Amino acid sequence: MRRAPVRLACLGLPALLSLAGCTELDRYSTAPSESYCGAVTLSSGFRTGLSPRVQMRLQLNAAELDTELSPGVVWTYEAAAGDQPERRLLDRAPIRRIPKLENDVLAQPDLGSGRDHTRVFAVTPSDAKEESLLAVLSLRSDDGVEVRLLRPGLAGIGSKPAPAGRNPVFGLFTLYKQVGTCGF
Repeated sequence: MRRAPVRLACLGLPALLSLAGCTELDRYSTAPSESYCGAVTLSSGFRTGLSPRVQMRLQLNAAELDTELSPGVVWTYEAAAGDQPERRLLDRAPIRRIPKLENDVLAQPDLGSGRDHTRVFAVTPSDAKEESLLAVLSLRSDDGVEVRLLRPGLAGIGSKPAPAGRNPVFGLFTLYKQVGTCGF
């Protein structure tokens, strides 16, 4: 409830906006003690190459979304289960601008209602041998953030799986701001 007056103040004072840097996107930024937290969508139609146990943490400076600087960092965490060890596909991975993409319409895709601002970035996995991923970040009108991680990868040949770190990945994460580090 505290955010509504801030938004109205920002919208009502355009002169002050330019001096103070207050923008409509500022409400999406995390404070040093906050993170966006959430889990991958469980439906296999929205997930491949990721376990249903994967969680994501995002720290975001929304004022940097349309600049040359990185607007934030992202982590993933998958708890150990059975014979599968704990896994961190991303570990404080900077969200990186893709050079020259801003000159293409793909830079600002429209993914439908409820998504106020969408941008496409790259992220590098914690294992340097793995291929990079695209991160499609959407600021939602309900103050949440969606992150889609994707990598086309290589299809396995016959019964042979794709090489490690080159498998296809797709995951849709819905994140909401909270105090803390999401437990990881």
